[in-house]
Amino acid sequence: MNIARSSVGNSFLDHLQDADYGLLEPYLSEKMLDRDAVIHEPGDRVEVVYFPNGAVLSVITLMEDGRSVESSTIGRESAEGMLAAFGSQLAYNRVICQIRGHCFTMPTVRLKEAAAKSMALTDDLMRHIQGNTAQVEQSVACNALHNVEERLCRWILMSADRGDGKIVGLTQEYLAIMLGVQRTTVTQAARALQAAGLINYARGAIEIVNRKGLEETVCECYGVVNNKFSTLVGREQPRRLAV
Repeated sequence: MNIARSSVGNSFLDHLQDADYGLLEPYLSEKMLDRDAVIHEPGDRVEVVYFPNGAVLSVITLMEDGRSVESSTIGRESAEGMLAAFGSQLAYNRVICQIRGHCFTMPTVRLKEAAAKSMALTDDLMRHIQGNTAQVEQSVACNALHNVEERLCRWILMSADRGDGKIVGLTQEYLAIMLGVQRTTVTQAARALQAAGLINYARGAIEIVNRKGLEETVCECYGVVNNKFSTLVGREQPRRLAV
């Protein structure tokens, strides 16, 4: 398919050199991902790379007792499945669509072939992989050291940055997984942010009322991840809000 560069909407694809984009373009296709769609489960083969341009994907680590926690969020700033082009194609986490939206996809094997033809493309891919890994590493520290309200602010801002607006479709169940806490704890934290005039919280959706207030309340990890990503890929993550 022939995709206009200006309309792609995924930062990784949009910032590729023309020659490198040309290596990928013949294999790209666009699809709508519904919320809750499972991209892959642990042990599956990662045969498709996803470049969100509206959808937001959630990488979830599963415990043997059934508990789970999100380790990273991937949206229009990067892609999911890039590492499989360089090593094992076996998935070791669950990846689901957290927020419904569009996504470009291509076969992992085609990305591997393209990377073998271009050192510049390989460098771009590895920088994004490092950026996504930095988010995972920061999440470990964040979950251990920061309170629930601070962490909730972080996930709201991250999801909003990667989505399409100031209304974020995050259910209570997702928030509990993202934060690694009980649903009742999520409700208490969300109500506290609502009482402070930062968000409107209804079942299945969060509306950002005061972006500046959220940024003043959020833990340091939100800025740290953005700064690390910016340093690694050489540009800021796209931000979709000006509230």
